[in-house]
This record gives sequence, C-alpha cells and structure tokens, in this order.
Amino acid sequence: MGVVLVHGNPETAAVWSPLVAALGRDDVTRLSPPGFGAPVPDQWGATVEEYRQWLIGELEALGRPVDLVGHDWGGVHAVLVAMSRPDLLRSWATDAIGVFDPDYVWHDFAQTWQARRRRGGCGHDGGDRAAAAGRSTDVAGSHRGGRRAAGRC
Repeated sequence: MGVVLVHGNPETAAVWSPLVAALGRDDVTRLSPPGFGAPVPDQWGATVEEYRQWLIGELEALGRPVDLVGHDWGGVHAVLVAMSRPDLLRSWATDAIGVFDPDYVWHDFAQTWQARRRRGGCGHDGGDRAAAAGRSTDVAGSHRGGRRAAGRC
C-alpha cells in the first residue's frame, strides 16, 4: 500500500512537501499532471478523459491499490478515477468534490480563465473542470512559462 498525491493548478508537486514530511513515510508518490509539472505527450488534447486515463495509467503502474489524495484539479482527477476504477484505490480523498454540483459557482480566477477563452484567448483548466462537472463549455488549455502546456491555445 502507498499514498499517491496529485496536485492542482497552478501548483507543482512541491505543494505536498510539508505533508510528505509530516507523514514520515517512504511510500508516498507525488504525481504532476501533464502540462502542470509533467511533460505533455504528443497529440495531448487536455480533455477530461485524457487526464482520467493518465491517472489510471500511473496508478496501474504501481501494481497495488493506493490511498489517493487529490487537490484542486488533481482532486477532480481523483474523483473520476474513484468513479471508474475503484479497484485501483484503497481509499481516496479530494477537496474538489463541489465542482460536480450542478449549482457550483467557479471562483473568480477560474471565471476569468473561462471568459478569456470564450473571447478567443487562452484559459486554463476551467473548461475541463466544467466538463467534469457535466457542463458543456469549451474552455481548455493552459500556459506554463509561456509555452502551450496543454496544447489547446
């Protein structure tokens, strides 16, 4: 058994350092989603399904059920895996379950990304999170350090 931590946007895996130190365990894996600290695969569309499949692949490679913890956008990935592949998990936790509520209101920064995307600019992850929550909006993509991290902008 191990612990897997998946961060959100705009953090890096370093966000987990205080928790990893407090846990004092040697079986903790910190994962960075593609475009958010990990390389973006060729032909990456940054869709909800691609992120879900990415996390499933990472967990399958560990070869045993894990305790999965997701924060922010990583928390959405955790929920999607818990719903589709519970066999990969011993337990799971997220701070992002609210995005699945049909009445969820995005925070101001996410709304800014969504509005920019609707005007033809580049948003961050708002579209994928909205799609994960069952909303139909085309707001995807991410910039990291000036490059097209998610390949959609």
